[in-house]
Amino acid sequence: MIEIKNHPENAFKNAYKSVYVHQLSIVEGQTQKGCGKKLKNEVFDIAKKNDIDLIELDYWFENIAAKEFYKKQHFKKYREYAFRQL
Repeated sequence: MIEIKNHPENAFKNAYKSVYVHQLSIVEGQTQKGCGKKLKNEVFDIAKKNDIDLIELDYWFENIAAKEFYKKQHFKKYREYAFRQL
């Protein structure tokens, strides 16, 4: 699931557009077969068709498979979230 986002200008950033990837899922047993790369390429194509040059996403901290996949696809971390439950 993806979403095209229009981010308005604020005190910290200029306005920009991005494609936000809410989730890419591969059926269990079908990983390591190039499906993730095909989905990533589809997202890139959608971004290009909409004149967008930024893809944003997040994944669960303990999802090592996602972390490694996005690292191999040259995604860079620029923010981390933390929480404390009281």
